[in-house]
Amino acid sequence: MKKLSLTIIAIVCITFVACKKDRVCTCTVSGVSDKTTLIKVTKRQAKANCVSSSYDNGNGTSTKEDCELSK
Repeated sequence: MKKLSLTIIAIVCITFVACKKDRVCTCTVSGVSDKTTLIKVTKRQAKANCVSSSYDNGNGTSTKEDCELSK
């Protein structure tokens, strides 16, 4: 009986950790924020898609885009 209870608890915990839901990624460039909604993704997938970056503007300057996942 104990093993069954522990197994059920483990399954429930894994289900909540891998829960797919809508998540919001907010990116800010030069003081302007843009929100992107990621539909039915796990937290791990959302983190992989919500990344900060910087890119060259072509005129010797670069722009940094800061992104974070809303909690």
